[in-house]
Amino acid sequence: MRRTTILLTLLLALAFGQNLLTNGDFEQDLSVGWTRDSSGYGYRVVDRRADLQPDPDYEARCSLYSGAGSIALRQSVDVPHSYLGVSFHAKFDVYGTSSTCWPVAYVGIGYLDGANNLLGETRVYHHNTYCTWVPTGTLSLIEVTNPDWTEYYVDVVQELSEHLPGVNPADIRKVRISLADTTAGG
Repeated sequence: MRRTTILLTLLLALAFGQNLLTNGDFEQDLSVGWTRDSSGYGYRVVDRRADLQPDPDYEARCSLYSGAGSIALRQSVDVPHSYLGVSFHAKFDVYGTSSTCWPVAYVGIGYLDGANNLLGETRVYHHNTYCTWVPTGTLSLIEVTNPDWTEYYVDVVQELSEHLPGVNPADIRKVRISLADTTAGG
């Protein structure tokens, strides 16, 4: 059995602090601002609860408990420029030992053009030892080594300049945030 879980609260903000996400704190039902995306088969859970983190606020959870495929919550927002910061608290759980069908939990920051084409992506991810993802000019990987509740921050301009040479910042018109669990590989 493979199981992955990711829990989080997040903020996508312009450099001066304006939150661009709808319901980024998950205080409203997940149908407000977020879409669900899934593939494959197996038992999946997408929900929001107030008892996932030791605070009184709501968090969202995506869990793929069995089967092959993925489950994700996603939201795309128009952005005026790439001077953005993505901040979130997350906890990652990954269980499974298969070398051919390995679990990964991640928060994805996708960079889209005006026609919703994916130009590149940053993934903050936790995985088992068999994960074969490798960074490219359009895929940046930030490995999570502490799966417990941790605060993360991604400076998009810095990320693009240091890790995503294949993405032209001037072409970015939207950012897509993904909270995802996947069983990748075979």
